[in-house]
Amino acid sequence: MSARPSGPADEDIDDGFVPQRGSRASMGRWLTAVVLTAVAVALLSSAVLIETFARAHAERRAVQSLRQVGMDFRDALDRGMAQQFKEVRVLARLDTFRGGNSAEMRRALDQMQIGFDHFAWLGVTDTQGTVLAAAGGLLDGVNVSQRPWFQGAQRQPYVGDVHAAVLLERLLPRQSDPWRFVDFAMPLVDNSGQLRGVFGAHLSWSWARQIKSELIDSTMASHQADALILARDGSVILGPANMEGKKLPVPKDTTAALRHHNFDGVDYFAVTIPTQGYGAYPGLGWTVMVRQPVSVALEDYYRLRRQIFYTALILLALAVPLCWWQARRLARPLNQLSRAIAKRHHLSEDALPQVGGYREAAVLSHALTELARRQAQQDASLAQLNASLEERVRSRTLELEDAMQRQEASERRLRTITDNLPVLISYIDAEQRLRFLNATFRTWLGTEPDAALGRTLVETIGPVLYEQRLPALKGALAGVRQRFETRSESNGVVRDLLTEYVPDLRADGTVAGVYTLSTDVTAFKQVERELDQLSRVDPLTGLPNRRQFDQRLSEALSRARRSGRILALMFMDLDRFKQINDSLGHAAGDVVLQTFAARVRGAVRETDVLCRLAGDEFVLIVENLNEPQEAGNLAQKLLDAVGAPLTVMGAAVRMSTSIGVACTTADAESDVAFLARADDALYAAKAAGRGRWHLAAPPVIASTETPWG
Repeated sequence: MSARPSGPADEDIDDGFVPQRGSRASMGRWLTAVVLTAVAVALLSSAVLIETFARAHAERRAVQSLRQVGMDFRDALDRGMAQQFKEVRVLARLDTFRGGNSAEMRRALDQMQIGFDHFAWLGVTDTQGTVLAAAGGLLDGVNVSQRPWFQGAQRQPYVGDVHAAVLLERLLPRQSDPWRFVDFAMPLVDNSGQLRGVFGAHLSWSWARQIKSELIDSTMASHQADALILARDGSVILGPANMEGKKLPVPKDTTAALRHHNFDGVDYFAVTIPTQGYGAYPGLGWTVMVRQPVSVALEDYYRLRRQIFYTALILLALAVPLCWWQARRLARPLNQLSRAIAKRHHLSEDALPQVGGYREAAVLSHALTELARRQAQQDASLAQLNASLEERVRSRTLELEDAMQRQEASERRLRTITDNLPVLISYIDAEQRLRFLNATFRTWLGTEPDAALGRTLVETIGPVLYEQRLPALKGALAGVRQRFETRSESNGVVRDLLTEYVPDLRADGTVAGVYTLSTDVTAFKQVERELDQLSRVDPLTGLPNRRQFDQRLSEALSRARRSGRILALMFMDLDRFKQINDSLGHAAGDVVLQTFAARVRGAVRETDVLCRLAGDEFVLIVENLNEPQEAGNLAQKLLDAVGAPLTVMGAAVRMSTSIGVACTTADAESDVAFLARADDALYAAKAAGRGRWHLAAPPVIASTETPWG
């Protein structure tokens, strides 16, 4: 039957049949109203939920990013200041500044400033505050007794907060920013503990600005974020030029996630991180503030909110004609069907019950009543067949649903297992394209697994990592199982990986692809490296232990054989160390051993190697000597350094050492004989009364000359 266009004639489709009251609204109107209502509710609910989640997510991401940057900047400041403090302490311990003349001290300071150019001024004063010597001659003869750094260093090391240049402003070269310094000062005391003067250093504050430029400005410029350093009183000591010197409120609670901060009409998100000091450096109570304009931090959120609004309007506008058109389209076949059935008057049967709800349903109900009356006999015969067919369909449907549920459950279990294993699992086909990735891929590479599926391995991990794995991949694609270790960096994290490539073999023996399993063994490798380090270093003094001494001595003997220069070996132990342990305890004994090691290291060259063999036994390897007397001079210097006064746990301790010295040109005798001569010399020094050194006789060789001429 051909369909004809609907129109006014559709109203009288069935011999003047008139629908019941309440069923005259068309199905198109009902569908349009219901669907539009559902669309509007769904859009509104989704928009509210997405908008709320998006803002919370944007704020969380902002605070995480700002806090991480702030902590990195804080750590860089604390470690940097601790390094400068350590450098000044080391420089102040040089003998030149404890009794040298002004000319020697000035030469030493000039050389230091070349190597430590971040110090704008280095100088030494006497006990009255008069500058005896300074790098470049700056402030020579000037009295600085009223300066805080001189007064603070009378009894202990001093670190002063950032301040403007007072005396040096006119003497230093001009620069774009005013000179500002952080003061370091160390008391200079002689061997008797008397104050001889003060060693002072002015660290240029441009050092901190350089750290900020490298760590913050270069990485966060695209995010319009910047960092400020606040002094203890809240004044800005490093930041934008228009803010330096101004005071900002320093929050007592620095654990709060995000703060609002307004400056010059711009609203910022700000995170504050207090400095903590590092090692011996106590810290100056600075606070690092990292901030970002709210408009930049929430830019993605604002963009998403606008997109949601416009998308909702567009969808709602599109839904109106679409719903109306669809409803009309659904109603038209029903009208056509009802007209066709109503015209079949040759079938007679009892009418079906009338139903309503909307106009089309009422018309269809009437038409089906006529059809049911005319086809009652056919329905009776079909009912039995239909019942049997429905039972079979229901049974097969249940079986199919059960099979599908089992398959889905199996797939979910497999995905859950692979996604929760702490390894990276993937499948690479014969064309080297990724076909499966578990959730670990997202954690390690920072990319969603779905975004990488279908891409080649080289596109996903890059050419460098790909070249590392290519030989193993080729071997696996050739059908041979591979196992290898690699070290790589991905998503900002360096990992040691143990990887296996397992070929996926077809029934005919060809390779369909490769299963990969990568395990993160970084922790195990780190433990191996740390255990190797611990096995070579004495934990109490930080000196090389006996194992490392054997290696260092062998290397020194090899160098002596090549150069022909004299190599000296000094065996040392502490006199009457057992009495110290017995009277003051092992804790005091540990302090004495550490002090002994520090004094010896301070008295020798950086190239000389000091090792702790066991207990109070130490050995010193000295290379590149011209004559044995140089070893004797060094031994006497060590006796003087070790014998300085020492107080441990409130008790005065008289510390001395006995030293056995042996010299060799390395090819004059065996290693064992060399060690034995140094050991015998030590016993000779102790037998002679302790607190002295003894030079072993040269080895006996065929020539009448000594090995060193």
